[in-house]
Formats: sequence, structure tokens, C-alpha cells
Amino acid sequence: MLSPVLLMVALLTVLTVTMESDHWTADQQEKFCTWQCLKFTLQWPGSFCLGLKNSSQCRIPPNIQTWTIHGLWPSKAHTCCRCWPIFHSDLKELDPELSQLWPSLLKTQSSFLFW
Repeated sequence: MLSPVLLMVALLTVLTVTMESDHWTADQQEKFCTWQCLKFTLQWPGSFCLGLKNSSQCRIPPNIQTWTIHGLWPSKAHTCCRCWPIFHSDLKELDPELSQLWPSLLKTQSSFLFW
């Protein structure tokens, strides 16, 4: 199993390859994806669930017994995130690790949407 940090390196590699593919022109890459720094955040599942107004919205998968990834945000997110789609096919190889290390803890949100 990959550590959370190694998983992030692998995910960023997949996203970089996606960005360099035919999905975007050079002008689009330069205009929308100018971030230089990423903020990596972990969460304790039990604390996350306690912080919800309605704790019945929370689900902690039985195999989750440690810190999980909460997010990876680029600086200047308002100019990047919406223009940088992630396709399920891009994450196929990482799905088992992502599901373990970066699960959605909300019953109403799939892990893929959380990623």
C-alpha cells in the first residue's frame, strides 16, 4: 500500500500527464493552471464526522482506522480547479489506494467526486 505522500506524487504524475495530453492547448494551460504550490491536508475521520451538523450523513468505511487525505489544493484555485478535469479513466490504476487513503466520508458523495 502506498503512503499518502507517495499517493499524492503518483496522482500528480497522472494529472501532469493529463495536462500535457491533447485535452488542453498551451494557451489554456498557461492561462488557467498557473499554480506553483499545493496545500496537502489530512483529516481524522472521527473528528470530521463529529464536526458535521448531522452526523448521520457520515460514513467511515470499516477498513479506515487512521488519518485520511482531506484535500490537495493548488494556490490560486479559483483559476485552476474548474478547468482541470479528472477523468475516472485517469485514476483507474490508483483507485484501490485512493479509496483507502482518500475516501469520501459523506454518504451523499462518491469518492471520485471527492477526489
